[in-house]
Amino acid sequence: MNENEADQTARQTSVGSAGLNAAALLPSAVGGMADLKEGEVLLPAFVERRAMGLFVDPLAAGELGFLTFVERVFAAGARFADLDYAAFQALLYGQAEMQGGQITLRLAAGVVPFPPERLALYHAVKISPDKNKAEYLFEPVALEIEETVPLFGPPAEDGSAEIIGEEVRKRLEPTRLDFDEFVAALWAKGVCFGIAEDRVKEAIQGGQAIRLEIARAVQPTLGADASIEEKTAALHRDNAPMILPDGRMDLHHLKNRFPQITADVRLLKKIPRALGKDGRNVTGALLEPPLPKDFDLAAQAGPGTRIERSAEGEFIVSAIDGFINIDKQNQLISVTEKIVSREGVSMRTTGDVSLTGDEFEEHGEVQERRVVEGRHMTFFADVYGNIISRGGRVLLKSCLAGGHIESPGGSITIEGRTSRAVLEARGGDVHVEFAESSTIVGSRVTVKHAVNCEILGEEVTVEFSEGCAIAGKQIRIARSGAKKDIETIVALLVPDFTRHDHEVAELEEARQQIEQRLAALDEKKARMLADSGFKQYMALAVTIAKGGAKLSATQEASWRQTQATYAQQTRNWQAAQAERESAQAKLDQQAAELQALAERKLLAGADIFCAIEAIQGDTLVRRMAYQPDQSVVGGMQAQELAAHLREFGVSNDRLFWGPAGTFAWRLGEASPEAG
Repeated sequence: MNENEADQTARQTSVGSAGLNAAALLPSAVGGMADLKEGEVLLPAFVERRAMGLFVDPLAAGELGFLTFVERVFAAGARFADLDYAAFQALLYGQAEMQGGQITLRLAAGVVPFPPERLALYHAVKISPDKNKAEYLFEPVALEIEETVPLFGPPAEDGSAEIIGEEVRKRLEPTRLDFDEFVAALWAKGVCFGIAEDRVKEAIQGGQAIRLEIARAVQPTLGADASIEEKTAALHRDNAPMILPDGRMDLHHLKNRFPQITADVRLLKKIPRALGKDGRNVTGALLEPPLPKDFDLAAQAGPGTRIERSAEGEFIVSAIDGFINIDKQNQLISVTEKIVSREGVSMRTTGDVSLTGDEFEEHGEVQERRVVEGRHMTFFADVYGNIISRGGRVLLKSCLAGGHIESPGGSITIEGRTSRAVLEARGGDVHVEFAESSTIVGSRVTVKHAVNCEILGEEVTVEFSEGCAIAGKQIRIARSGAKKDIETIVALLVPDFTRHDHEVAELEEARQQIEQRLAALDEKKARMLADSGFKQYMALAVTIAKGGAKLSATQEASWRQTQATYAQQTRNWQAAQAERESAQAKLDQQAAELQALAERKLLAGADIFCAIEAIQGDTLVRRMAYQPDQSVVGGMQAQELAAHLREFGVSNDRLFWGPAGTFAWRLGEASPEAG
């Protein structure tokens, strides 16, 4: 016997001794295998009979084995004496752990017969239709006792009477119900679970007529659905206004609209579902709770995340440094190198947006007057506000209306419709599918269909132009025409070499002056060499300086005397030589500048052309001068050119004006080819 069994035995000794004594007065219904009689029960291997009663090994019995044993006892017209009802229920319905986890459980003092006359004392029980409760009417009971009494004849003279026969008489003897019998009787009537032991015993002891609820179902305990627990505050945006350095609030910008995260940070933890506990109705039938909902955490881990499983639980962890993106529609959390927004840009949701990442993707609308500043940006919905790119790619999958997009040195691509907008990619590319009443500026501009637009670029390609003003160095137009009496005006930008020619003239004049000065210096040096003594001295000085002659001490003294004689002439010669070298360097520099100017002029005038394949409405083609040393799409010159795009120009600059035909002309040709 282990310690748990010893403790249980000690606790039950005082309580069960009376039951043992009572059970000892009744014949046992337990029989042996060799001489098992009718009405006797054979104990299974998992039931052990000890001095303190019957003990059951729940592990060996199992729920089904013990249930079979109980049904066999009751079917044999027997019952348990001094039944431990709590242990009885635990063994039947798998709740043995309620008894403290003992290896064996005391069940009863023994198994005794349940006489039919006693069984008859227990009448029907009322079970509710849902079998969640049972009621029983307790009332006084009595056993019918049969007695055989003698029958006497007439009394004799001495007063004695002779027995002439026997008579069986019946009488009712009051008795009480018994809880152990109650359990057995109600088992046969369908109540197998949840009998309120204390209430039943109290009603039996009271002996009064009373209707009581004697059993109640145990309802199943609901479990908990699997859930998510946030493990970092970085999942939440901070939509508070940004605080400026001077302490004022910037109501147009939010503090942290797009949260960032580093790699290997736990983002979410899965809280596993908790299963509910089974219940039982009064018949012992199982009542199962609804199965809690579960989900696959891995199905919610998007790109840039991974699943981590450890003793602490299951987590979604960031796999890279980046921006947190929560897709509420698909229930995905991702960490991406680009920022993804699905709520749009408005004063209500984001305010103006200034992005720190290189990539931004917006699936909602950008409302009017809102500003989005970043680098590479893609917009899937309509844009009504202003987009400023730091030299990156700007791609609009939908439409632009009344907004302004700027990407110096970058690119702008609009796949939808552009209306009443301004597009500027100075030093970059602009690609537009359809543009109306818009201003487009870029180094390379491509528009499929332009209506009433103003377009300025170094290279401009338009498939169909209606009533547009277009200026560029290289212009290709497939079709051009008017729109509501507004003609298409094409300004071919040709370099204005006036400033260039002036610079060349100044350099030529300076070159001539230097050449004249060089000639004067050469003449001066020739006059100095006309002195034969000085000429010989200069030749000897060169020889000595190169180490071609070695002087003795006497010759050294004579040479110093000669140097003193020609000292002034030597200084004059050296000054003239230095001045000539300086003049020659200036002459070489001017020659290089003249060569550079010539190359710049040649480059500025190269590949300047205009070609219109089909003219289908009023179209004017003219030349417009520009300064080749300034950008045509940036700075003051771009503003000046844009201001004169709609002008007709002077007659000498008009290359074509008509409603039909074709046009092709390249700078340097004698006359344009038109038809």
